[in-house]
Amino acid sequence: MKLLQILYPGLGGHSSVAFSLIEGDVYHEFEHILLGYGIEKPSKSFIDKTEKSKITSDFVRKNIGVDFKSLRLTYTVLKKNKPKFIIVHSTAVVVVVWIYCFFNNAEFISVEHQSNSAKSIKDWMYSFLILLFSPKVVYLTENYAKEIEAKFGCFYKKKHIKIISNGINLNYFKKLDNINKADWDFTFSMISRMTPLRDHKTLIDAFSETAVNKKFRLIIAGDGSTKKNFEKYVEEQNLSDKVTFTGNLDEHNVIKLLSSTDIYIHSSLAETFSTSLLQVMACKIPIIATNISGVNDLLVDGKDSLLFEVKNKIELKAKIEKLILDRELAANLSENAYRKVVNKYSCELMFNKYQTIFKKL
Repeated sequence: MKLLQILYPGLGGHSSVAFSLIEGDVYHEFEHILLGYGIEKPSKSFIDKTEKSKITSDFVRKNIGVDFKSLRLTYTVLKKNKPKFIIVHSTAVVVVVWIYCFFNNAEFISVEHQSNSAKSIKDWMYSFLILLFSPKVVYLTENYAKEIEAKFGCFYKKKHIKIISNGINLNYFKKLDNINKADWDFTFSMISRMTPLRDHKTLIDAFSETAVNKKFRLIIAGDGSTKKNFEKYVEEQNLSDKVTFTGNLDEHNVIKLLSSTDIYIHSSLAETFSTSLLQVMACKIPIIATNISGVNDLLVDGKDSLLFEVKNKIELKAKIEKLILDRELAANLSENAYRKVVNKYSCELMFNKYQTIFKKL
């Protein structure tokens, strides 16, 4: 049977979930197809991974805003591939997918990834449409589902809703040994898209105060609309010798970065469910993160992480200094986080939950 996933074709976000689902299909029960849909061409990392994994992929480029031509092309690609099952990560195509399934005896699931707190009016419209048209809707956390229910009331049908957290390939995401840390005493890192939803300013400011007269470095991985602004900000703060921007990294280089990291800091304003945090947990790196929905659904302050309040650089600085001084605490937090990801967030567990839905459709 063919299972086609429609997603934004970067490496991270939708793609991390899609590839994890494929890797969770250890008995090869589906023939997997990926359809990229977005305003940008598929990233090189995305293309390389599909080729390496021998996964059939296609791409439909859309213009900003409602683009009926791209929707027609999406229908054409679906007809060409003839999938029996579809997972919709890009919710803008939900009506097209519903039409295809109606006329072609196929089934689909819609998955919401966008943080509710960061949704535009258009995003909320798509959230409403998937409630209307999707036979099943997957939300990543219970809190997310409750927020949707509060927003849409009677249109929220519990029998159509499933809560399935993201998962990762634990056979792949492991800390590497013998990584050269050069002359740095401590390495901090953050991995995410660089957008206004991520709070890199608080991260840089807290690091700046912590790193005075010390051999500390901060590595910021990812690309996006705010990258140039923060590169300039780092220059203005005279931190260019301590802060490095890597741009996007493929998964192998993510693992290399995490293996050289002493403390991972995830400073954000809005999250749904961070795959990056799962990767850090799997590599046994102690985590400091913002105490927001989408993070505190996954991590518990003082048990498997340290959490700080939004934009509070003073609290973040204190948490950084606490982990630097208390290495036993850092080790305990990372071990607890590792056990959690092993028990709850493997790609096999995630795949089995999606497969259960398809069997009942």
